[in-house]
This record gives sequence, C-alpha cells and structure tokens, in this order.
Amino acid sequence: MTVKQWLNRGYRINEEINELVKEQKQALLQATSTALSGGEGEKVQSSNGNTTERRFVNYAAYSETIDKRIDELYAVKNEILTAINSVDDNTLRELLILRYVKFYTWEEIAIKMGYTFQWAHVLHKRALQNVEKILNS
Repeated sequence: MTVKQWLNRGYRINEEINELVKEQKQALLQATSTALSGGEGEKVQSSNGNTTERRFVNYAAYSETIDKRIDELYAVKNEILTAINSVDDNTLRELLILRYVKFYTWEEIAIKMGYTFQWAHVLHKRALQNVEKILNS
C-alpha cells in the first residue's frame, strides 16, 4: 500500500458512509410510506412477517452499519492524524489535514491556503514524502 493509499482510507470510508446514509433515507421513506398508508393491499403472512415491520428492521440495520463505519472512520482518522502531526512543516501538515482528514478537494485546498492549484500539488508531493519517512521509521 502506498502512502497516498494509506492516507486515503478515511476518504473511502467516508464515501461509503455517505452512500449508506442515502440508502438509509430511502429505507425510511419506504417504511414510513407503507406505515402511513396503513399497508393497504398488503397481506400479512405469519411465515414472512409484516412487510412494514421488515422495512423498519431494514432501516434499523442501516443505522447499525453506519454507526460501525463511523467508528471505523474515527479510528482511521486518528491513525492518519497521528502520522500527520509528526510532520515538522506547518504548511504541509495543514495541507494533509485538509485533504485526508477534512476531505477537501484540491481546488478548495488551493483557495483556502492561498496557493495555485499546481503549487498545492507540489506541496502535496513533499508532504507525502514526509509521511512516508514517518511511517517507515
């Protein structure tokens, strides 16, 4: 795993959480729309359980999965921050935090730091080299 891949672990988890939240909202919509309509036209079968109940259980399952992924994201961000905080240069540290902890885009980073897009990438390369030295020591 490269240093960049190691640092990007949090971003991937964050994206997964965002997708799960979208799916959870859809599950809640399905559960509440069925519940509000009174479940008209639905047959309750003892072997399969109530459809509305299953939809609420599905919603709850998303909540549990999201909570677990958030806990994992928190742990990964702590690992990443520990490495980033070991970088001596304040500018490089700020860039790494904006990118790998706050998940800013390169355009947002350049604007926030007052640099050109290209200079932000030059600094990023230096920052990655610093983190690689830290992780390999």
